Amino acid sequence: MTPSPLPPLPPASAGGPPAPPPETRAAAIYARVSTERQDLAQTIDSQLAILRAWVRERGYPLADEHVYCDRGYSGARLDRPALDRLRDEAQAGAFDVVAVLTPDRLARKYAYQALVLEELRRAGCEVVFVQRPISDDPNDQLLLQIQAAVAEYERAVLGERFRRGKLQRARAGQVLSHAAPYGYRYVPRREQAVGHLVVEESEAAIVRLVYDWVAEERLTIRQVLKRLNEGAWRPRSGKPY
Repeated sequence: MTPSPLPPLPPASAGGPPAPPPETRAAAIYARVSTERQDLAQTIDSQLAILRAWVRERGYPLADEHVYCDRGYSGARLDRPALDRLRDEAQAGAFDVVAVLTPDRLARKYAYQALVLEELRRAGCEVVFVQRPISDDPNDQLLLQIQAAVAEYERAVLGERFRRGKLQRARAGQVLSHAAPYGYRYVPRREQAVGHLVVEESEAAIVRLVYDWVAEERLTIRQVLKRLNEGAWRPRSGKPY
């Protein structure tokens, strides 16, 4: 049996209560980056600059609390703090139009895009993709589904490459993180020697002591923590356990 095609995305301006005149339409903007590295490259700032300019050109009022930014959150998930706030406040009628740079900033998966757009449409809120406007035209809908499929494919390819790279480094005996576990110290890569871990004796002595408490004295985790805090032992941060 041939699977049924995905339903088209709801047109941003269709349905819901009639749109108010431009001078009374309150706006919100949403920006997202997946990693802190992107954020350091000012990707969020560049998105916000474009979105603010778009809102300003149309004369829409934009309150500071209606600027929503998700830093370091993947578009393949919907549980994002800023997006959750936007959805909640749209339901409360806090604004009439939401500007987003491109569909993949809203969500990487087509199904998630459709879910959020339909939810906002029912709340009477129009969603505008500033750099890639869409409509209910079949050609636009087909293009959007292709773009979402390509974005999901690229994410899957990058994830698999990252996983395989970590696996190969682990098999070669390389350390995958510069944050050494307690009891070890990370030695950075030098010339031909790869980065590796060495035992940090001052910490290793505490680790061995804790193992003895658990293995020989049968202490629980709570009892171990209590004994550590009552003694002179402290973690790297210097704070109590």
